[in-house]
Amino acid sequence: MIIKRNWTFAYLNIIVLLISFPAFAQDTTRLMFNDFYDQIIKYHPIAKQAYLLPEMAKAELRSARGAFDPVISANYDTKKTKGENSYTYIEPQIKVPTLIGIDFKGGLDQNDGFSVSSEKGKFDPITGGTQNVQYQLFYAGVSVPVLRGLLTDVRRNQLRQAQLLKGLNEAEQVSQINKLLLSAAKVYWDWQQSYAQFELTKENYLLAKNRKDFIISRILGGEEKPIDSVEAWVEYKRREGMLAEMDLAFRNSSIELSNYLWDENNNALQLAPTVIPSLKGSEIQKISIDSIRVLSNNAEDVHPDIQKLKVKLQQTQLERKLAIENLKPQLNLEYIPFQTYTSGSKDEVDGLFMKNYKLGVTFYSSVLLRKERGKLDLTNYKLQQNQFYLQQGRREVLNNILESYNSLNTSQQLIEIQRELVSNAILLRNAEEIRFESGESSLFLVNQRERGLLEAQTKLAETVAKYAKAKYQLQWASGTRLF
Repeated sequence: MIIKRNWTFAYLNIIVLLISFPAFAQDTTRLMFNDFYDQIIKYHPIAKQAYLLPEMAKAELRSARGAFDPVISANYDTKKTKGENSYTYIEPQIKVPTLIGIDFKGGLDQNDGFSVSSEKGKFDPITGGTQNVQYQLFYAGVSVPVLRGLLTDVRRNQLRQAQLLKGLNEAEQVSQINKLLLSAAKVYWDWQQSYAQFELTKENYLLAKNRKDFIISRILGGEEKPIDSVEAWVEYKRREGMLAEMDLAFRNSSIELSNYLWDENNNALQLAPTVIPSLKGSEIQKISIDSIRVLSNNAEDVHPDIQKLKVKLQQTQLERKLAIENLKPQLNLEYIPFQTYTSGSKDEVDGLFMKNYKLGVTFYSSVLLRKERGKLDLTNYKLQQNQFYLQQGRREVLNNILESYNSLNTSQQLIEIQRELVSNAILLRNAEEIRFESGESSLFLVNQRERGLLEAQTKLAETVAKYAKAKYQLQWASGTRLF
């Protein structure tokens, strides 16, 4: 009766296994690592967001260049008194800023009326007032900062900051996408590891099941002791529990991997149960110390974190230059060498340069310069801070490269060691099976050998996954573009 119940349980367990793991009874599709990477680069929201950074820098640069766009302005002012036109002023003007700080401007003043200002009207000595004046005055000139603003000003500073922003955003783009791809690579190889461990566990589960069935058949034939069925049954159930745990780990890792999968319409994708990882990409490739030196030397020029720190240092240097410029008094010279009356009641003048011109001087300066000196001190401190950040950043990058190289190198050694352990564990397992079949060993010892083999194989799968992650960690640490 006990044997019959064992057979009943065996059939029930086979049915439960088929129900619990239907995905592995179907055709499977392998997700290649490179295809997974391409999907992320094209469609992941963080990648798409990073692709906007250079465009944002272009928009900032366009906005900064707008400070040097020619400006057209016009003023219209009129007044009537007792039905008569007191005055009408029409004053269009164009102003053209330049990158050297000089502003060119020109315009046309058209005025008429009885109350035109004394500068623009003609005094009538008989009536003591002004007579009706109608004229047009064309002028052109230049405004030059003599002290403050000669070397730099807010507009030129903002333009140079925007030009640096292009390099800053490009480095930030590489940094964001590299971090995304590194995270995705680690998740992929965790997924590959969980699948490999699931397959190993399933293989051992089926082995235990077949051995249980074989022993039961031998017991029925009177060739084995009934107690061996208990040992076989216990081991079978233990491996069944392990298989359920490995299946759960693999399914959860598939869900975690799905976080990185999107389509071209920004729809999140869920990994199908029939999709399994590829074994390619974890091939062992030894890296020499000379290659590490090359990566370390190139990191100064290509690592996005170092590039960002360099740009921030340059931006602070521009701020300091502007702060030094603002210590100077403001002295602006405006000279309009060309102005001529083109029509009207005034005497026409040919607009000769030294006979018909306008000159203006504007001066401004704070007495104590506390605001300007405080700004300069602040930028000096920020400059020192950014210099320290750059020094520390360079050191951290180089150390990260060395750490990643050490991890990669150690993973290579551990793989070789673990492969030897697996080979020896197979020999021990096979030898124990031979002894068991000849009656010199027990099923308990055979199970122990198989447990040791499974442990070594599982550890090897874990070590291979660590190596694959270390390989991409080294690329990320050196600042190499992963896309």
